[in-house]
Amino acid sequence: MKKIALILFTVFLNMGLFSCTPQAISEEIKSTQACCGDDGDLPPPPPPPIGGNGGG
Repeated sequence: MKKIALILFTVFLNMGLFSCTPQAISEEIKSTQACCGDDGDLPPPPPPPIGGNGGG
């Protein structure tokens, strides 16, 4: 009886953890950013420093 309860608990826990798809999460994030005015283009990163200590 304990094994059946443990198996059912594990199944429901897995369903709860993995029921959300990555596409749904990314769509939710996009809509949140679009409503707040953050949907503009980002400036390019600054160029890497010239010279330095030779790298690696």
